[in-house]
Amino acid sequence: MAIEGNLEYASARVQAQHGRLPGEADWQRLGASRDLGHYLDSTRGSALAAWTSSFDAHQDLHSIERSLRSQWKTHVERVASWHPRACQPWLRWLAWLPALPLLAHLARGEHPPAWLLADPVCGPIAGGNPGERAAAVIGTPLAPLASGISERASLAALWRGHWARLAPRTDPDTRAHMDQLLAAIDRHAAAVASAGSTPELRAGLAGRLETLFRSSQGTVVASACHLGRLALALERLRGELASRYVLPPGTEESN
Repeated sequence: MAIEGNLEYASARVQAQHGRLPGEADWQRLGASRDLGHYLDSTRGSALAAWTSSFDAHQDLHSIERSLRSQWKTHVERVASWHPRACQPWLRWLAWLPALPLLAHLARGEHPPAWLLADPVCGPIAGGNPGERAAAVIGTPLAPLASGISERASLAALWRGHWARLAPRTDPDTRAHMDQLLAAIDRHAAAVASAGSTPELRAGLAGRLETLFRSSQGTVVASACHLGRLALALERLRGELASRYVLPPGTEESN
C-alpha cells in the first residue's frame, strides 16, 4: 500500500539528496584512480559511497551492475513514497529505466546470457521466443513495454508514452514545468538516436535538468529532475567501473 506523503516534506528531502550529487570536481578526483580496487576505495570517501559500499574489486562486473539497478529501483521507490499518492506512480516509473537495454536484448530473440538470466526482473521473462517473452511481461509492472519485445516497437518511446500517461493532475505552473521536462528528454532522445550517447550529450541533459530542478522547486517535477540527474551520475559511475574492469592496471587502450 502506498504511503501518503506531502510535497513540502518531499521537497526538503529531495533538496538534501540533490546537494549530495557528485560534481565535476568529484569525478575528476575519482578519475585519478586507474584500477578498479583503488577507484572503489576512492568512491567510499565521496558522494557515491552509499552506492558502492558493498562492492569489491574481485566482484563480477555483471553482479555490480545488477546491484546498481536494484539500488536504483529501491531509491526511486523511496523518493516516490515521500510524495502524495497521486504523484507516486509517475515517479516510480523511473525505476524501470535501467531495464530498457535488457528488454531490448530479449526483443532480439537471442539466447539470453547467464548474466541476464540472473537479473531478478528480466531473468524470469527471458525464456522462449520474443512473443513468449512479451506474454510473460503481461501482468508485471513492465506490461506497458510488452510490444517492444514482441513487435520490436521502440522501448524508449513506449516507456516515455506511459510516463506521460501517469503524470498527475496538477496546477498550470507545474504542468508547464512538466512539459519542459518532457521536451528536454525528447530532445536528448532525438540527439542520441542521431549521434549515439556521448559525454557531451549527457552533460547537456544534466545541465537542462539542473536548471529545471531549480526553477521547479516545491513541485514533483523537481523530484523527477533530481532522479534524472542521479540516473546520469549512476550511468557515468557504471562506465567508470566497467572501463577499469575491462582494462586492468597496465593495460593500454588501443587507438
